[in-house]
Order: sequence, then C-alpha cells, then structure tokens
Amino acid sequence: MGTLSIRELRISCIVGVYPDERKREQDIFVDVDLEMDFARVAASDHLADTIDYTAVAEDLTAFARDERFQIIETLAQRACARLLERHPQVWRSRVVIRKPGAVPHAQGAVVAATQER
Repeated sequence: MGTLSIRELRISCIVGVYPDERKREQDIFVDVDLEMDFARVAASDHLADTIDYTAVAEDLTAFARDERFQIIETLAQRACARLLERHPQVWRSRVVIRKPGAVPHAQGAVVAATQER
C-alpha cells in the first residue's frame, strides 16, 4: 500500500457565501492524499500503472473553478467522492482545504474530508 499526495495546490476560484466572495476569485489551498496499492507501478515503473498527479491537480482545479461552491466543506466532500469515482484503484481519499483570511484574527479556516470504498 502507499499514499500519493499533493500539497498546497493553489486554486483561484469563487468560493464563499458572502456577496463580496461571490464577485471575486480568492485563493484556496488543497492537500490531497490518495491511498492505493503501489505493487503494480513498483513492478512496472510506468505512469500508466499509477495515477498522474498532474492530471489530478488539473481536474480538481477545474472542478473547484467550475462549480463555484459556497461552502468549503461541500467542496472537500465532493472532491473526495470525485477522486474515488475517477480513480478506481484508490481505496481512500482525503482532501484538506485551507481558506486564508476566512476568519478574522486567524490565518484562515481549514476543513478535511475523508472517504473510502
């Protein structure tokens, strides 16, 4: 078993419930952990036998930008489900989203969602 991770993926998107948040993009930062069996790719050493993390990053970026979520909890939960749906070799997905500046006098808000088969 192993974990493929992406850290601090910056996505500029519309996210939030307040009127000013619905008018301008803001940056969120996404961490992804995908748990899967590395045996096949370890034996072959070929990209076709694993998950292309660049493609995952591009897909999550497009997903967040297109959906224009109001709540980051919703984005995290749906991103987990999307990862499981699109990558059948993954048995557990975890998505952590950081929204800087969301809370006065704090670095920001953070949510985490985990789903497994």
